[in-house]
Amino acid sequence: MFNRIVDWAVTNRLLVAIALITLTVSAFFIIPRLNLDAFPDVTNVQVSVNTEAPGLAAEEVEQLITYPIEAVMYALPDVEEVRSISKTGLSGVTVVFKEGTDIYFARQLVFERLQAAKELIPEGVGTPEMGPNTSGLGQVYQYLLVAESGSGFDAMELRSLNDWVVKLLLIPAEGVTDVLSFGGEVRQYQVDLNPSKLLSYGLTQNDIMAALERNNTNVGGWYMNRGQEQLVIRGTGWLDHGKQGLEQLRQVPLKTVDGTTITVSNVAKVSLG
Repeated sequence: MFNRIVDWAVTNRLLVAIALITLTVSAFFIIPRLNLDAFPDVTNVQVSVNTEAPGLAAEEVEQLITYPIEAVMYALPDVEEVRSISKTGLSGVTVVFKEGTDIYFARQLVFERLQAAKELIPEGVGTPEMGPNTSGLGQVYQYLLVAESGSGFDAMELRSLNDWVVKLLLIPAEGVTDVLSFGGEVRQYQVDLNPSKLLSYGLTQNDIMAALERNNTNVGGWYMNRGQEQLVIRGTGWLDHGKQGLEQLRQVPLKTVDGTTITVSNVAKVSLG
């Protein structure tokens, strides 16, 4: 049988060549349009919960954040598995549901239990948030920011660069739903109060907090007419970036004593942390 096919192909060389060319040209146009996936998505129904915890080591992230979230998620109906990963400054919990569970129903269940999980996490440690509706193959890329020697970028500057520049450039990219940051040092303007000085000036912690909130905002002042022009009046009170912002924090007024203005610098130490 095989010999007959070979003999026929040799005898009808022109016909075989035409058929081969036709198939090759057809494949050239058809293959790019085929709906093929090199990595077929066989992910089950799952919902992710992510929590950023700047400054915490992996062990603290596991104890303070990951474990409480896992504890409340296990009690959900139709849950097959709860798995997690705890990294420095980041907790990721994945709740896997039985096959056939509606993904939006599953997300609603997780969202409701997430409120209970927040109550178990110490205040100020981190706020768990439900991840986007993606599959298990959703995490497609990891990158690292490294400063060149002598550039002046430390861990805090790199984290700020990622959060306010790199992240905002990546999110609009096609197919990107979220960008998670972990590592580095989140910039904080820390105000360390001196209790004895607060007492001597008759101030409380709430007084300092209220003063800082009042002096870190922009306000509108309506407008005024000048000839043919209309000028918008606005008051700018937002703190500047870096060392200039620190100095502005130090000069925030708190109260007046015998004609002298008491500022934050009189009762506290202001620094970046």
